[in-house]
Amino acid sequence: MNSTSVAQLSAGRIELRLARLHIRPVTAVAVVAALIVLVGDSQALALIPLLGVMSEEFHLTASQATVVLAILGIVGAGALPVLTRLAERVSLRRFLLLGVAMTTLGNVLCALAPGFTLLLIGRIVLGLSAAIPISLALVREKSTDAHGTNRGLGLVTAAVGVGVAFSFLLGGTVLQLQGSVHTVFWVMAVLAALTFVVGWILVPDYRVQSRTRIDYLGAALLIVGLTLIAVAISYASEWGSGAVLALVIGFVAMGGWVWWELSVSSPMIDLRRTFRRSAVPAYFAAGLFAAVAIISNLAVTSYAEFTPVPGVPELDYGYGYIVLMASLFLMPTAFFILFGGFFVGRVITRIGIKTSFFIAGALTVVGFTFMALGHSEIWQNAVGMGIWGIAYALGSTTANAAFLHAAKDSEASLFSAAATTVTGTIGSLAAPVFTAVLYATAVVVPVNGAKVSVPTAQSYTNLWWVLAAAGVVMLLMAVLHKTVQYQGGTEPQTVIAPDATTGAPTAEVLPEER
Repeated sequence: MNSTSVAQLSAGRIELRLARLHIRPVTAVAVVAALIVLVGDSQALALIPLLGVMSEEFHLTASQATVVLAILGIVGAGALPVLTRLAERVSLRRFLLLGVAMTTLGNVLCALAPGFTLLLIGRIVLGLSAAIPISLALVREKSTDAHGTNRGLGLVTAAVGVGVAFSFLLGGTVLQLQGSVHTVFWVMAVLAALTFVVGWILVPDYRVQSRTRIDYLGAALLIVGLTLIAVAISYASEWGSGAVLALVIGFVAMGGWVWWELSVSSPMIDLRRTFRRSAVPAYFAAGLFAAVAIISNLAVTSYAEFTPVPGVPELDYGYGYIVLMASLFLMPTAFFILFGGFFVGRVITRIGIKTSFFIAGALTVVGFTFMALGHSEIWQNAVGMGIWGIAYALGSTTANAAFLHAAKDSEASLFSAAATTVTGTIGSLAAPVFTAVLYATAVVVPVNGAKVSVPTAQSYTNLWWVLAAAGVVMLLMAVLHKTVQYQGGTEPQTVIAPDATTGAPTAEVLPEER
């Protein structure tokens, strides 16, 4: 029995199992996708309030701690789009399970790490998991209508709310129980392993029946270009002219990638099909929502943990809370994302993509403008972050739904890979933007004989204004977005055009925009 027959037999068994359990395939995929997002958020967010403790425990310098946090986005920027496209041609199920397995392995390596080197290797392994974009593609491919896709994505969004709450409470609770950052990694490894088991039982397979060749050069150019750009942006202040050189090389590689993808007959990502007004604004919106989420989480917890310095107006702010107490500042956001996730699918179906975009962008502006005008009281932080939670639940789900609606049958991985290219790049800006804005108005104070830069109260006000400005950009994306009718149940319209590299005919898919 060949590998294809084995795969078909396995797929048949899974479909039969789901039928016996009375679980629709799209529901099974959405549940597992939600677990994957929960694990992904945990590994990305849990370390944020533990940064100081982690630095002591693993003997990290400030720059090493920054690398540990940023490496997920840097590695994933170039690798995840490529892995997502390869999954489509081999097996979405296999690559999804492989991604979850790598998440388990990465957390185990981090838990075993005595210091920086193995910790960094573990985080690199975590960054190479493409389970999240693949799971989104599977949600689309297993849906039969727009509402099914919206509902599945809403469930995934609800998991984000759980992830936000769980990630921050996990670290604080473990420390209170005399645990360590190593313990946090072990908990996440166990959660990832359980997700693998659930995925193995429930996730059906999907693959494109295609014999087209793999675009190795396109994959290499994309990985090199996006990785160099992410590295250069993340370490601009430390590398100076070296960062500029890396940025230039990265953009040159990306320029070469665009030229190649437009010329080759079987591109890694078909730019003509995926970079259209029915999808591009959604890519950027998704990236903005992810970046704003990271920056706002960092800002509100850092503010809560800062110990006020009485008599020094610039430093007389914050609450001096421990990690566990600071984590409670994220509960309003987590609450509205969690419960909003169960309703936003219906909302998007009812009012449409464009209107949903507008409302989410407007709420983002309102929430962070409110916090910029006043955030010294706990209730002000709760109200502002609660409004942001509603905005994220609606906006993030809408962004994912928008580009997946534009995908015809068998194209979900293609669009998900394109989205990952954009969102990964924008997401890699979150930590550098947070650091740059926070320390732009910092003051230098002596600490144990050394001069240390400390953010001021104005630093946080500036951060909230920057995030409100991001909401304005989201509104612009809503204006630019062009609604496309849900493409489920449709096949690509083929247009024969000569391949610029070989002169042979090549098929191009042109989604119908409205």
